[in-house]
Amino acid sequence: MIKSKKLVLAASLFAFAAAVFAQEVSFENTVSSDVVNIEINGGEFEGSFAGFENETVVEYSSDKLDLGLDILFGIGTEKTLNDNGYLYIGQENFAAGYSIEDYFIEFRPVELLGIGFHKAYALAGSYLPVEDDNVADAGNIGSDLGLFIRPIEGLVIAAGLDFTSLFGGDDDWANPYLNAGAEYEIADLLLIGASFRNIINDGRSIGAYVSFIGVEGLTINGGFTYNGSIADVAGNLASVGAAFEKDAISIGADAVIALGGDEDEDFDLYLGASFGYQISDPFAVSVAASFKSDFDADEDGWELGISPALTFTLNDNNEVGAGANVTIAGEATSLAFPVYWTYSF
Repeated sequence: MIKSKKLVLAASLFAFAAAVFAQEVSFENTVSSDVVNIEINGGEFEGSFAGFENETVVEYSSDKLDLGLDILFGIGTEKTLNDNGYLYIGQENFAAGYSIEDYFIEFRPVELLGIGFHKAYALAGSYLPVEDDNVADAGNIGSDLGLFIRPIEGLVIAAGLDFTSLFGGDDDWANPYLNAGAEYEIADLLLIGASFRNIINDGRSIGAYVSFIGVEGLTINGGFTYNGSIADVAGNLASVGAAFEKDAISIGADAVIALGGDEDEDFDLYLGASFGYQISDPFAVSVAASFKSDFDADEDGWELGISPALTFTLNDNNEVGAGANVTIAGEATSLAFPVYWTYSF
């Protein structure tokens, strides 16, 4: 009942904000499924139903207020829902559940100052276009409770704390998780950012990043992270990512290498590449590939992934797509066949 009231309250806040400020509201709903998960290992074959997911993302923005909510609903097996972090009910072969992926509020009482609740702020240089993600945790200068100061155009300074440390989330509960960082844009040419997360505890994460945006259609990101993770690579990381778009062609490339640290169970190297082509106004094709390697593994310490895909844009609001995900790791091969339908406005 309490969870239901929270969802009703969130919906009411969005409706109130849209009515009062009437600035900009975006909505996206995606129904997706991998259809079937196939595992082939040493000649043995195992297939299982992959389940369905429905992700709804709503965002509202105005001069004074930003709101966001991202909710996943899933239907599948107990294993698929548990592996994806759902709160679920059901039995081993059939279950249903939900997960609140993200939520945020930022209000700006004056132009200089923003006050954020669970508001992330991703540093541009920490983004890898093929992986489609930012380095965790140092690639984010937002906090559960944070301040965003914008003293001059192009500069954002952030500071705050995360709630987990205040409510006994782990053995360091007595030490608040304090975060700080900044990003500055230089003449539509460079974005330079730095972050300091969980500053006063042993689990601190530090990042320094730069993003080159000086050529139309081209973005090059790079940086160094102390105690971070992305694409199953963790530790002290050097990362670089590039994306290029011109006419109907799009190209992406990623590289991450671990330079040390405490996370020995993860991969030490990740390489990614992608290519996309807009065949016509409605049709587009793409393929992405990745390679991961664990330098410390005695054998089978590598993983190769290939993901071809086709998308069809029905109109301004509807898009459908289908593809395949193939992952090879030593003698084991995994197959899935993702399909989706997205409605947005």
